[in-house]
Amino acid sequence: MDLIQLYTDKCSMCGLCIDVCPSYDTVDMIPSLCDYIQSGGKEEEGRPLEFDIRLCYTCNVCTVACPEDLGIRKLISASREKKTKIRGASEEQGLVDPFSNNNIYKKIGEWENPVEFKNEGRKSDVVYFPGCAASCMNKVVGKSTVRALNAAGVDYSVMSGVDYCCGSVSAGAGNTVPLEKLGQRNIDEINARGSKILITTCPGCYRAFKLLYPQKFENLNFEVLQTSEYFARLLNEGKLNFKRDMDEYFKSSAGDDGSTVGSSTVGSGNSVGSDKNDNPDGKLRIFYQDPCHLTRALGIYEDPRRVLSAVPGAELVNPTPDGSICCGFGGGVRTSFPKKSVDQAADVHEYAKSLDSDIIITNCGGCMKNIIEGGYMSGKENGPENAGLPVYDLAEFISIACGNEPTERDDLKLIYLSNKSLKECLTHYDYEPFEELAADYDPDLK
Repeated sequence: MDLIQLYTDKCSMCGLCIDVCPSYDTVDMIPSLCDYIQSGGKEEEGRPLEFDIRLCYTCNVCTVACPEDLGIRKLISASREKKTKIRGASEEQGLVDPFSNNNIYKKIGEWENPVEFKNEGRKSDVVYFPGCAASCMNKVVGKSTVRALNAAGVDYSVMSGVDYCCGSVSAGAGNTVPLEKLGQRNIDEINARGSKILITTCPGCYRAFKLLYPQKFENLNFEVLQTSEYFARLLNEGKLNFKRDMDEYFKSSAGDDGSTVGSSTVGSGNSVGSDKNDNPDGKLRIFYQDPCHLTRALGIYEDPRRVLSAVPGAELVNPTPDGSICCGFGGGVRTSFPKKSVDQAADVHEYAKSLDSDIIITNCGGCMKNIIEGGYMSGKENGPENAGLPVYDLAEFISIACGNEPTERDDLKLIYLSNKSLKECLTHYDYEPFEELAADYDPDLK
């Protein structure tokens, strides 16, 4: 059924989508967006676009709240695609476009060498697709994933995150060209390796292979699994063997400055395991952050929780996704409205703290980066006692639990380089704390 007809037939304008939306406050945007999508070839024809479609996180909370499975996001996505066709791709839409000169990963690659994984290019039953972010920016995710696979004895190969991009993030911003150009090439490469299983860490990559590619391309002769799904399978097969009590390990590894395992610290005022008086079980209390694009969009809630619940010395404070909130990173909001995005990430820390959590674990590189920054900026703005909790990637935590040494990481460097790349790749990147952030990272940059 045509999208507009679907809304005409089923949307009752009840406002439940707006009640849960973190960005918009009026249901009147639904008919406005419908009119815009139906208008002619010029943006000025028909009813003008009255609402800023860049504000949408594409978090899908509206879709989940809607009794007809509609919400606002579907109209936002269609409006973004139409606007791109009329005006061409914006600077923001080129940030993760491998064909664009202002690609942030290319820019970071000029300053830091991307990860070169072992086993790139060879034939294997299992192939790991790290994607751009885990190879070029949030490297701890890609490195930790292969360490966990090694610990489980998996025979795998890796598709270079420099040579292969899924195109999903650009598509989500309204620029579908990269996905259309790259999709079949990615599929053909995996088939050429004879692979039966494809693993992704990034929810965007997972969405591309699981949902978008089957709609557009042919010959997906392999199973697509997100990291958490594959870890759950390894656990069921008895191949994921945990060797550490993580509560004891994090207690013994917490530094005097509040830093934690594997982290160079960004000034967290909350060291793991520093006070267990309120937790008689003596377990590491984990808040699992549900990535919007993995959960509400694709339905993966249980597998990561099942894996984390099996780790010795750990317990989940949120065993169900009820009450989960958006980290603020998605939908291009982080680039167009950085303060709004980072403030939303700080809210994740406050929610996790309200549940007496010790650490936050994410399953998305974007969530991880933004939540780290949200906690850091909260401490800078409101005092160290308001700094965020330590933040870890799922694969990073699992790798440590399997007995590996923690993957080297530098949170402040991650925050600095991501902001620096945005500032250099966008003509108008307005993020006031950047200069102070640069000085924190390197005093010589003052």
